[in-house]
Amino acid sequence: MVIYDKGLNHLKSKLNQGIGNYQCYAVAAEYSGVMCGPDLGGGTYFDQLDPVDEELIYSATDIGIAYKWSEYGWSVIKNPIYEDLEVGSILCFERNVKISDDFTTHEEYGHCAVIRGLDNDMIQTYEQKGELGEIVADYDRYFYGTETIASVIIPPDFSGEPTDFVHGQAPIEERM
Repeated sequence: MVIYDKGLNHLKSKLNQGIGNYQCYAVAAEYSGVMCGPDLGGGTYFDQLDPVDEELIYSATDIGIAYKWSEYGWSVIKNPIYEDLEVGSILCFERNVKISDDFTTHEEYGHCAVIRGLDNDMIQTYEQKGELGEIVADYDRYFYGTETIASVIIPPDFSGEPTDFVHGQAPIEERM
């Protein structure tokens, strides 16, 4: 199991339901919280906010720059190219940009999503308040270029080789 599966499976279990404050932001907040990233609020259980500038309200577009992601081991790439995108990342769309034939992001708040797949040069996402309204839904999005995406927020990679070390325990000597 890949580390981000925990968060993606959680969002998958929320399909066709509204979460948090029913805005797109709540999907990013729920995912970040489940994945031990910073609390983003959004009407979710994960509401112990610790933003960069001590403001408590940010737009979906600004999630990548508003929180202390590096303190949680996450990385942020501004205006990413398609090759920068990774499954399990939070995707922050720019304000007032067309991301499908039927959906343009909000002119003030933008839009955000969580990447669940990258196939056929498209971005598969979990989103709320997209074309289907105030429910968590899955979408297939075209990549319209770096000018449409403010940032991608990538969770830590814990896929290294396992070790015998257990945090907080002294090593155990082998007995003969």
